[in-house]
Amino acid sequence: MRFDPWTCPQCGQTAKGTLDTISGVALLTFDEQGNAEYSGQTDVCWDDQTSVVDDRGRVRLLCPDGHQWPATSSEITPADPNGLPDA
Repeated sequence: MRFDPWTCPQCGQTAKGTLDTISGVALLTFDEQGNAEYSGQTDVCWDDQTSVVDDRGRVRLLCPDGHQWPATSSEITPADPNGLPDA
């Protein structure tokens, strides 16, 4: 896989990865009256992890310093228009 550009335009470092989204299930606990509270844990759904892609099909790369920039890749397709991973 190749990205263009693959180095940070701001500091010149090599990208450390793509900005991705993942779904999660925020776990709940219920009392006897049916009142819910968040339990403080989330089950992460790793199988639906997708790269954030703009309307031009570019991913967001990040360098170790946290700078972000758009980059093209022939292996990434445009995201769902609502910004959520396909179900």
